Amino acid sequence: MSDSSSEINFTIGPVQGFIGQARRTRDLWSGSFLLSYLSGCAMAEIRRCDGRIKVPDVEGDQLLRWIESDGEGAPPRIGTLPNRFVASAEDPAGAARSAAEGVRSRWKKIADCVWNKYVEGVADQGKNTREIWERQVNNFWEIHWTIGAMEGMEARKNWRFCTDWSDGRPTIEEGDHCTIMSDWQEISGYVRSIEREKQDDFWKEIRQETSGMDLRSDERLCAIALIKRMFPSVAEDAIGWEVSADRWPSTLYVAAIPWLSAVIESAERDYANDYAKKAFSYAEHIRREGVAEQIFGRKDLFLEIDANFYHTTSLKNPKSTPLKMTPEDGDEPEDVRRRREELIECLEELYNKKGKPSPFYAMLLMDGDNMGRLIRESGEAVSRALASFAKDVERVVHDNLGVLVYAGGDDVLAMLPVERAMSCAYRLSVSFAESFEAQGMEATISAGLVFASHRVPLRSVMREAHSILDDIAKDENGRGSVAVSVLKGSGRYCRWVSSWNGAVSPENEVVLERLAKNLSEKPDGIEASSSFFYKSRELLLMLAGEQRWSPGMFFDLSHLKGLDIEALLQAEYLNALEHSSEITADVRESASEYVRGLLSVSCRHRGPEHKWATGKEICADGMLLVKFLSQKGVQE
Repeated sequence: MSDSSSEINFTIGPVQGFIGQARRTRDLWSGSFLLSYLSGCAMAEIRRCDGRIKVPDVEGDQLLRWIESDGEGAPPRIGTLPNRFVASAEDPAGAARSAAEGVRSRWKKIADCVWNKYVEGVADQGKNTREIWERQVNNFWEIHWTIGAMEGMEARKNWRFCTDWSDGRPTIEEGDHCTIMSDWQEISGYVRSIEREKQDDFWKEIRQETSGMDLRSDERLCAIALIKRMFPSVAEDAIGWEVSADRWPSTLYVAAIPWLSAVIESAERDYANDYAKKAFSYAEHIRREGVAEQIFGRKDLFLEIDANFYHTTSLKNPKSTPLKMTPEDGDEPEDVRRRREELIECLEELYNKKGKPSPFYAMLLMDGDNMGRLIRESGEAVSRALASFAKDVERVVHDNLGVLVYAGGDDVLAMLPVERAMSCAYRLSVSFAESFEAQGMEATISAGLVFASHRVPLRSVMREAHSILDDIAKDENGRGSVAVSVLKGSGRYCRWVSSWNGAVSPENEVVLERLAKNLSEKPDGIEASSSFFYKSRELLLMLAGEQRWSPGMFFDLSHLKGLDIEALLQAEYLNALEHSSEITADVRESASEYVRGLLSVSCRHRGPEHKWATGKEICADGMLLVKFLSQKGVQE
């Protein structure tokens, strides 16, 4: 980049600490939107100081346009601006200071709006509530900027500010902690072990202010978590326009999208709408109208129910699906129980006609590789490439029945149904590479993809997504890779990683999805699935001389000279079929072809950064992942 003396490198954090610590999908969206909004406020201040944003390319960005009050078209729905950017100005230090102050003042305005509407009238019932609030609001954001080449920012980010120098790490706040952001004190100020009643009374008053639906009875929040939760309801006063918080589906709703689509496109649509009418008459506050419009682009009664009412397991739990007159303890009177049993019977009848919805969804997190180096070498060309990529992201996610949460620069966060997630991730990786090729550069993007049961806390899912993206896809496998983890209620089921090249066939088909589809369509394959996949894992464990398997483990079989692992696995597959199929020549050929495909996704495929030979490294998790995908996550 030219004239680095006028260059500003600006960043706002913490990112994971603000976005990832979420209990609801609305919290996840709200955190990503607010961080993007605050970054946009910093950019707007630099432009007001006659500066220029160099990376990313923000010309035409809808969010920045609304921040700068041009406000054309519909208000922005998602965050599109990254928390880190490069700018230039004649007075770079003055512009950077103005940008930092702009972030603080806009954040304080948002916080004040939440305080005034939900906390001020209750604060006197707390214990130092105002003091806790101001401490947290004023000290949460870490705003860093440097003047000069980007290496200065990279060094600056390694600085750490600690309030407890005796052990070299930041101090965790005292008192009872927030039930979502666990390092921060909840704002009532009471200690539950000795002041439970006062604490409960405080939060009961807060819940009444929020109409009860926005705050669960077991949630006691810090200022930061409460601002994320309630920001949508004060957005018009806080930032100048309304945001559509009611359009954000739950993880359970995302999991059910393919099933919902199949139901409303079938002859059972009228039956499904009759069920919806019954649910609306028996329960309150369960309409999710905006969600249906966002995902399906249409209004339909059956698409507008709270997602818990699509699952009999949730319907059997009064606390998950309270009906009219359901008490807080869930011990329902007889007439309410009869209504619940009626709903369960209707839903089970729909299952008989159209199958069950999956309780699993996918969380996709993507991040460009080596962006710092690319920006240093070709900053404005990188900016143009990222702008081109950003235009394609929402279309690709929507085409795969997903919901885009955030897309800024080289970062993507989206929720998808299980059966479309791998294809979506691959298509985004292709779009990313093509956007850079158009600018005469080579670039890759890595992905962390988590298939999770809706029962797994969202915070755990986000933590897993970041971990497999950074530690497994990028560091361990060598960037240009996709790492996948399956989280069930009982824990991590499997973990798999591959380069993009190793994940797709020469015909650009995602091999895992093809193998899973083939397995689900073969009656004999379904019969064999459990015994074959688990016995294969134990066989690989024995051959490698390992005592115990753990998810993501690669077995090094290079010491076994002359080993024909394909023949061994084929024998296991045929053995699993013997009780249900006649082993004909065609069956043997089919088994051979299928096992060959399983081996192709089980062998180590390093990213382009790793040039060395990897030997016979095999991961049984590739086969377990095929098994999971073949069942579409329907089975816990």
